[in-house]
Amino acid sequence: KKTLWKSMAARICLEQLEDLGPKGMKGDPGVVGERGLPGVPGGKGDQGPQGLCNCKDGAQGAQGQTGEKGEKGNLGPTGEQGTTGATGPKGDQGDMGMTGIPGPCSPTVQSTFSAALLTSLPQPSRPVPFKRVIYNLNQNYNPDNGVYTAPVNGTYVFSYHLQVSNRALKVGLFHNFEAMVRTTTPTAEMNTASQQVVLSLSQGDWVWVQVKDVNTNGMYAGSEASSTFSGFLFFVFYCETTARDSVATLWNI
Repeated sequence: KKTLWKSMAARICLEQLEDLGPKGMKGDPGVVGERGLPGVPGGKGDQGPQGLCNCKDGAQGAQGQTGEKGEKGNLGPTGEQGTTGATGPKGDQGDMGMTGIPGPCSPTVQSTFSAALLTSLPQPSRPVPFKRVIYNLNQNYNPDNGVYTAPVNGTYVFSYHLQVSNRALKVGLFHNFEAMVRTTTPTAEMNTASQQVVLSLSQGDWVWVQVKDVNTNGMYAGSEASSTFSGFLFFVFYCETTARDSVATLWNI
């Protein structure tokens, strides 16, 4: 009975196929289905055999990137001193330098000065500045402060000739803060005070004139009266001789 039904169904299908028309056009694609679940990871495969390399004269690969700078290493030991190099050629002669200051025993040095007072009643207890310079060879006298500085070791002659007006005058000639000679002139309408002295000085020694105090400061300067301070280098001491030997040589003693 089942066989009969199958035969009849097959016959009906064949009849229907014979009645089919020509093949139609391809239809539009259907909607994409949802993504399926990921499959289970496969197991790790077996390691393959190591390859053989018969490379010869292969091309050099590209240079890799520079790595980061490493830390500074420890200081290495000092190397042995190298051998002295050959002496270089002699250089050109330099320019001539300036003339140096005279030495303490320079016989060719000359020094002399003379200066006059500009203002009466100079300040006491300090060097009197005789600011009107009459002569000042080699500029060893400073008119701004009234101090003479010895340029060399030697024998020097100093003098002062002062006008005094309307009061007493006590004045002295000082060598390095020590009074060598002093003059006292009594009060008078017009008077004078003078001294001359010979001194043995070393290079750099100072000499000046100084008034004692305000009450005995009658030093005067005017258009018809001058107060002056003067000095000069008389004889230079040679380094190999003493001051006494130099004076003896001068006078043939």
